[in-house]
Amino acid sequence: MAQAMGRWRMLANVGFAVIVLAVAAFGLMQVANRRWQTQPTFHVRAQFPSVVGVEPGHRVRFQGIDAGVVERVVPPSRPGDPVELVLRIDETLHRLVREDTTARIAVEGMIGARVVDLKPGEPDAPAAPEGALIRSEAPTDLADLMRQAGESLRKFDATATEARSGLEHLAALAGEVRAGKGSLGKLIQDDSVYDNLVALTRKGEKAVETLDDDLTAIKQTWPISRYFESRAYYERDLVLYRPGALRESRSLTSEELFEPGLAVLTPVGKTRLDEVARWFRKTSRQKSEVVIAAFTDPDADPDLADALTQEQADAVRKYLVDQHGIGSAGWFRSRKVAAVGFGGQAPRLAENVDELPARRIEIILFTPQA
Repeated sequence: MAQAMGRWRMLANVGFAVIVLAVAAFGLMQVANRRWQTQPTFHVRAQFPSVVGVEPGHRVRFQGIDAGVVERVVPPSRPGDPVELVLRIDETLHRLVREDTTARIAVEGMIGARVVDLKPGEPDAPAAPEGALIRSEAPTDLADLMRQAGESLRKFDATATEARSGLEHLAALAGEVRAGKGSLGKLIQDDSVYDNLVALTRKGEKAVETLDDDLTAIKQTWPISRYFESRAYYERDLVLYRPGALRESRSLTSEELFEPGLAVLTPVGKTRLDEVARWFRKTSRQKSEVVIAAFTDPDADPDLADALTQEQADAVRKYLVDQHGIGSAGWFRSRKVAAVGFGGQAPRLAENVDELPARRIEIILFTPQA
């Protein structure tokens, strides 16, 4: 009887130990995988043309943070349709997952484990609702990368062959020119042709100088000078140099005033100019003159930068003159209001330029001092 009891006790102990180990193993698996069976979660969906290596239980990361798991892989409803991943995300991260969040399949570590990485969207975008379909980036396969690299190398080889052929042809032409062969060779060997070209160049330079002097004189002749003064088309570097005048100014960034990359005032920009107009009414005097100077990034294309800043300066001038009458200095008197676009160049005589943003509009009030 004692032997039978001992056998049953041993079987009971073994069974209890097995149950404890099973429960412990299950708990460890839940902790290791962080399946969030008990804590609050929410779901989002992402669709990919291929999900090679991604299975339920794989990790989801948000900016490198362990955020959740792949709950389900939904096969396409018909050939060619995308594969859908259902992602279960920690509810504490719900405020960070926006509607424009992008999901991509990434490789983690040296062993190539697949994870779904979530890239954050814009801060002002609304949060993704439960079950929302977010954006996705198609995964790049190693074979695709190798194929693209091979195509690039083949194109480079073809370009190098064409360049080598062109250089050989150019060397042959240079040899013929040095030998005096052909029209170009004869032209180079003939000293009289060179002398005529030098004389013609000098005449051209003289003509350009004369034309520039004539244009300057025309621009300074009334009434044409009135137009050029209002647009500040001449001596733009000197328009900010007034050694005999008191200088007072207000500076606004282009982002505060205009649509991005344009010369179109925004409602907020007009409000800021209304504030400048109130400052102007308190500060201006009867003999004051106004210069509206526009600047942009020094790295921008020079021609485009000049055109953009001139249009922006003109837009500010038109608004302040039309809406607030800053071009009037009293009864039957007008005030000079010049609009100048400096492009990406800082004026030579400017002070404290480094302290100001590159893309800006300056409204400068010059008051002559007795």
